[in-house]
Parts: sequence; structure tokens; C-alpha cells
Amino acid sequence: MSIIYFFIDGIGIGENNALKNPFKRYAKSTLSVCFGELYNEHSILKEAKIYPLDPFMGIWGLPQSATNQTSLWTGINAPKLLGYHVTGFPGPKLKTIIYDHSILKKFKENGYKASLVNAYSHKFLKKLEKIPRLASASTHIQRASGQELFTVDDILEKKALYMDITHHIMHEYYPELKEKFPIADPKKKGEDLVKISHNYDLVIFEYFLSDKAGHSQSFEAAKFIIEILEKFIEGIYLSLRKEDTLIIISDHGNLEDLSVKTHTYHLVPLIVFGYHKKDFSKLVFLNQVPIRLYDIFGIPSNLEENKYLNLFQNIKENENLDIVLDMAIL
Repeated sequence: MSIIYFFIDGIGIGENNALKNPFKRYAKSTLSVCFGELYNEHSILKEAKIYPLDPFMGIWGLPQSATNQTSLWTGINAPKLLGYHVTGFPGPKLKTIIYDHSILKKFKENGYKASLVNAYSHKFLKKLEKIPRLASASTHIQRASGQELFTVDDILEKKALYMDITHHIMHEYYPELKEKFPIADPKKKGEDLVKISHNYDLVIFEYFLSDKAGHSQSFEAAKFIIEILEKFIEGIYLSLRKEDTLIIISDHGNLEDLSVKTHTYHLVPLIVFGYHKKDFSKLVFLNQVPIRLYDIFGIPSNLEENKYLNLFQNIKENENLDIVLDMAIL
């Protein structure tokens, strides 16, 4: 049994309105859930279970990346623990949570194989050495597990995928890699992710260009991204074994409403295909996704959230790292 935990940054369940919502214009399959179409007979969506989840987690305010991704990667309700939502990348408090409770660390400690399978460019890894604050929550969960980050060299060995799936953005930022990494078919890359997952009990793959397009309010970029994502998801779904599971989740809304430049107050879709698709029906908050995964594998969660209340009083706060994503290209 393998579980693929596919994180798509910044997609919510928006209005059925093509003037605001690019999913209404362009989604033909799985992501039609983002304009409220739950059962499209002409797509694989009818094979999934869809669970709208609350990104606020009990704390009112615009949901943000740092706190919600920390919640999705640990099971800790980070907004509730801090009392507010944090944008950008994790600061000292959130990193403390991640290094204690990284889902990948917990899986490893309990005898399972689990990894983030995003491939990083060598140039970006050098940038991380110089500017550590550019490390995302996903980067931290891998490091917290004691595992190295994959590099673009691992793409050639079929061990990892680049964050843009098709290599279009890779070519834009790193033209010297064009010959080595030609433009890829997203459906085939979905198949590749499934093959990678068979070496693990849990794999995590992160895609963040959706959030970037939402902030830019670009229908053109949204069209490009939605088409790639739906083909990629189809490739994953068609390659799953009967005992495998695909989980698709986001941290907050954004791309589903291009009338605003910010994140949104919408619920986010949890889309589950495969063996465990019925096992997420009672979830309400985002942080309950990893807790459910712990339950499936018989892993004690041992979250102990109360211990952080006193600990955080002694940690200096500098968490509002609202850095343009272009600086953090992977």
C-alpha cells in the first residue's frame, strides 16, 4: 500500500462564476470541484470522495501559507496554537513545531518509508545556504526527518519530480537545463509519481504555481496550470494499484477567485481517490488530514500541543516572511 499526498497550494471551492473563477472556465475533470461541481460524469471525479475542509481551524482571519502548511504537515493546529494566521514561510515557532512533528519524521520513527519527492535545483539549494529563511514548510519536514532533499539529478533517476511537473518553469529560470530536461507530458509525470510512490509508504509532492497565479490574477496562467494539473492527476489515478490512495489537498483558497489579489475565505477541497477514499469523511479542519494518516498506519500522533504555550513565550517572533515566490523557485 502506498499513499500519495499531493499538495496544491492556493485552491479553494469558489463561486460558479466564470468572471471570477478560472476553474469554471477551464477545469474539465478533477478540479471542477473548485467551482462546486462535485460529480462530473465525464471525468474521473466521480471516482473520488470530496470533503470540503475548514482552513481557519477555529481562528478567524485570512488563512495563510505558513500556519496552514505547518498544520497539513504535522497534525498540529498551528493557527489555534499561535492565535493568528502567518503568511510566507515558517519562522522560529512554526519551525519548532515542524521539527518536533514532521509527518515524514513520524513515519520514519515508526518503521515506515516516507519522503518529500520534490526535486530542487542546485542553484536554489545554494541560495538556501545563504538565505535559510527561504525554506518552505515542506523543505523543513524533509529535513526534520533526517533525509536529504532531492535534486534535479534525481529526476533522471526517476526518484523525484520538479515542482512545475512539465519543466516549463525550470526552463524559464534555468535555461541551461533545457537539453537535459525536455518539456514533459504531465500525464506521464503522474505515472512517474505513482512508480516513485511504490518505493514508499507515503510520498508528498508539492505544487505552488497555483498560488502564484492567484496572486497575479492571471487567467492565462490559471488556464495553463489547471490543464497541467488535471492531466497530472489523471496520470496518477490511472496508474494507482487497487491498494493505493491519492490524497489531493490545499492550504487555503486563492486561484478560484481572480477578482482579488489575496487569499480567500473559501473552504478547500480534500479529494481522495483509491483504497482509503472513504476514511476521511469525518474530517473538519486541515490539520486532521495527517492525524487520519497516522490512524491508518497505526502511528501514535502524540501531538502534545499544550507544551508549546509556555515554550513560545521564550521564542522571539519574526514569522511574517511574506516573500515573493519568485525568490523561492524550486
